[in-house]
Amino acid sequence: MIQNKRQPDGMTGAAGQQQATGKPELACRLLLSAIFLSTGIAGLMSPAGFAQGLGQMGVPFPPFCAIVVIGLNIVGPFILVSDLAGLGWVAAFALSCFTALTIPFGHPFWAFDEPRRSEELRIAIEHVSLIGGLMLAGLASLSRWRDRRSNHPAHR
Repeated sequence: MIQNKRQPDGMTGAAGQQQATGKPELACRLLLSAIFLSTGIAGLMSPAGFAQGLGQMGVPFPPFCAIVVIGLNIVGPFILVSDLAGLGWVAAFALSCFTALTIPFGHPFWAFDEPRRSEELRIAIEHVSLIGGLMLAGLASLSRWRDRRSNHPAHR
């Protein structure tokens, strides 16, 4: 939820910006981020094991990708939840791309026979749903970012 707080100078928010202050939206972003943060923390606890797991899934350059994935899964949720510098939309996009890539690498349902095929397909569909939630969060953040830019004196 976006609250506009009009200031005497006609600007919105404390610094002339719209602010995302809605508790329901914050709660939604926290819930949306939980899976990524838990993955990042698990990777930090055992980076070598995490890299080995990526390698077993066929991810190229597992040690390098492990660093990238762990970093994304820790920094991404922080930026998404806080909408740091209005860049929550960038984090949502990055996490969406990561989630989409987990389907062919981690859950290639087409490569399995039943009953595993159905289980992997169910997980892939859950991932697509998660991508939808990330897109909604990203659109909300992008809208706030555009509003801030359009209200900034340098962009008038």
